[in-house]
Amino acid sequence: MTRNLKNGMTGTDVRNLQAALNYHLRPPLPPHTPGGPPRPPLKTDGIFGPLTESRVKEFQRLNKLAVDGVVGPNTERVLLASRVVSVKIPVQKQSDIVQSATVKSIQRSTAAPVTQTQTAPSPPLIAPVKLQNRQVQFAGNLTLAPIVGPGDPTASRSLSVQWNWVEQKDGRHLELALGGQLAKPMTSEAFGLTGSVQSFAQVSVSDILTIDAANFHIFSLAAQIAFQGNFTDSILKSNVLGLSAQNQVTWDAKKQGKNAVFSLFCQQQLGWTYDFTARKGTVAPSFLLGAIWTTNFF
Repeated sequence: MTRNLKNGMTGTDVRNLQAALNYHLRPPLPPHTPGGPPRPPLKTDGIFGPLTESRVKEFQRLNKLAVDGVVGPNTERVLLASRVVSVKIPVQKQSDIVQSATVKSIQRSTAAPVTQTQTAPSPPLIAPVKLQNRQVQFAGNLTLAPIVGPGDPTASRSLSVQWNWVEQKDGRHLELALGGQLAKPMTSEAFGLTGSVQSFAQVSVSDILTIDAANFHIFSLAAQIAFQGNFTDSILKSNVLGLSAQNQVTWDAKKQGKNAVFSLFCQQQLGWTYDFTARKGTVAPSFLLGAIWTTNFF
């Protein structure tokens, strides 16, 4: 700069000053954003007005210069230099004791202005769980012959209606589902069951692998614990505890914002069940194919 700059002046050197002030006095990022109205960047219009003068005074105060709002040789020298600086930021603890935390900025060569630069907090690897959606699921179930333990040597089929209270959104996240299921066997089974009622809790690591452009959720691992009552002619015949590991492939046919309204899915499951009446356990693979409807009606 070939002249001292102050309020009322215009020109390219004023525009360069405004750009430099925008660089050094960038708005701080959370959680260190100070109270009061936000501080937008200066408009680089080359007009030295009251707002530019205010930023000059702020810069001078932070760098222990004479606070006169005039950009002379001393202020210009600090604007163009660099050094290691420390900025004290008040930190409010739960005990309401305000302490001072020192945050060091980027190290540079020799003498430097105070540049308010904060690092944005990194997003978590897996977002936290927040139950927010209610779903109804209609599915057909195919259970194959047990790998371990007694059971029907042939595959069995059933239809089920399931209600979930669940978190569901895009992006890798933990997903918790709590719900219940009614199932009706579609084949004549060795145990002669006519229906079952199940309650369950399921934890998933969802959207490990997705095709976002096509709304496909390809790989979502889940673990489920369930308690099931099996009935014959409306009479409770047995109680069963189940543990299973699952993967579900889902296609969101209709979405509203980040939430799916209607989806089609295919679930692959390897489950262990223990019948408290027979005192026997089995391990068997099964597959579910069906649709999910997200609703707020109940």
